[in-house]
Amino acid sequence: MPGEYARGYAGGRAPALSWRPRRGLLCLPLLPEERAALLYAPGMPVEPASGWPLSAQLAQLLRDLIRSGQLAPGDRVPSETDLAREHDVSRDTAQRTLAVLAEEGLIIRRRGVGTIVAETEPLREVQAQPGARITARLPSAAERELAEAGRWVPLLAVASPGWPEQLYPADRVIVVVPAAGEAAGE
Repeated sequence: MPGEYARGYAGGRAPALSWRPRRGLLCLPLLPEERAALLYAPGMPVEPASGWPLSAQLAQLLRDLIRSGQLAPGDRVPSETDLAREHDVSRDTAQRTLAVLAEEGLIIRRRGVGTIVAETEPLREVQAQPGARITARLPSAAERELAEAGRWVPLLAVASPGWPEQLYPADRVIVVVPAAGEAAGE
């Protein structure tokens, strides 16, 4: 039968099985309890033609799930072999992905134990002045070090009138710009 089974991970709980289609075949529906136990979306698209390295795409997918709380601190992260199989990438790509996330402090890798989600800081809000110009870009090595951003994490550059540009890692900061009425004190 075409396709393969992909396992969902729920910390120490028993994994649920879901059907992942291949080559445009229809999905078999999941039972509600299986849907709830699936913490991340195996088989989410990692696009070879996107121009971004596959390891960066896969790292961003896992980073988003960790930051959103779908993968909570202490939850097990799929192994290199499982990630490679579920996202149709090489094991080396999965290994680079996990190495990047470990370097950023988002996961903890322990031989013989596995990989788990680490405790992370909550997202921080940064207030921008009205009229500020906010852009996103991949940082240079010096900018990445200055902003303490992980590899392949974009920076938010906030340029307020009369102030130097401030750089923030996009995975840990939310930039809030007050509405025009709030800025004028209305």
